Amino acid sequence: MIKYLEIRNNQFTSVPSDTKETKWLIVEKPTKEEVNQLVDTYNLPADFVTGILDDEENSRFEGIHQKKLEEPALMLLQYPRSSVSPSGYNQINTFPFALVLTTDGKIITITNEPVEFLDNFLLDTASEIQEPIQESMLLHIAWKIAISYNTFLKDLIKQTNQLEGELKVSTENKQLYQMMDIQKSLVYFESALTANLEVLNTLYKAELFQSPEIHLPHLHDVLVETKQGLTSTEIQLKLVDKISDTFSAIVSNNLNNVMKILTSLTIVLTIPTIMGGIFGMNVKLPFANREDAFFWIFILTTSLCIFVIRRLKKRNLL
Repeated sequence: MIKYLEIRNNQFTSVPSDTKETKWLIVEKPTKEEVNQLVDTYNLPADFVTGILDDEENSRFEGIHQKKLEEPALMLLQYPRSSVSPSGYNQINTFPFALVLTTDGKIITITNEPVEFLDNFLLDTASEIQEPIQESMLLHIAWKIAISYNTFLKDLIKQTNQLEGELKVSTENKQLYQMMDIQKSLVYFESALTANLEVLNTLYKAELFQSPEIHLPHLHDVLVETKQGLTSTEIQLKLVDKISDTFSAIVSNNLNNVMKILTSLTIVLTIPTIMGGIFGMNVKLPFANREDAFFWIFILTTSLCIFVIRRLKKRNLL
């Protein structure tokens, strides 16, 4: 799918086809015909478009050496997207996001999965997009990607804190599965943010920026936000590793406590069974001729149970 956008009245407006006024092309899950169309129309290397079809594609920058765009340039970053893990819980994966700068002043964004922050981006005013459009759009989208990582990180931290609150009573495996999915998300984040940071750092050396006094401060903000996300990810990953180990130990300990209580209750409940078995024998026994024999047997059994319960509690076994 290809969407063509122009800037009208400080808003991004969708148009049916490509024109000279078109500034932005949003390409999502391109078909073979659309790939050929983009390659032929804008003289793009085929891997600029097809690279995003591989979810494992690494972040990179091509065409950075140019002082002026005489051939298309590519910046490929990793962006986060929420999904459901095989264990059935929320997991954040990372996917490639290609930004292609064409020689006729357009920017093409290409993804193989829906991108939530692009929908919000279209609703925002375009008045903040300065000339040249390509440079400004490049940095604005990189900023949105950096912000989306930190937003997801806050959600992961919230989930981790919630799981910590369940430690006291947990004897099940579902919390372990959730913790595993959080760990996987953080591992993806660490790898993607490290690669993104390397690509963004190369922009400082790029000669593409025609107005560095305008765009380099914005690039600095993007780098700061990306570094913050990477630092938070590394810290949270270490904490989750420690929490996971503690979680496993607590789950085992809670299970041991449950088994201890059940074993102690079994001992207590064995007393009435033994007493019933003894006085149910068809032989001469104490109290056998008394009319109130059941009452005294009941008192004796109850007293023994209470005595055993107190002894078990005193030894912290119940």
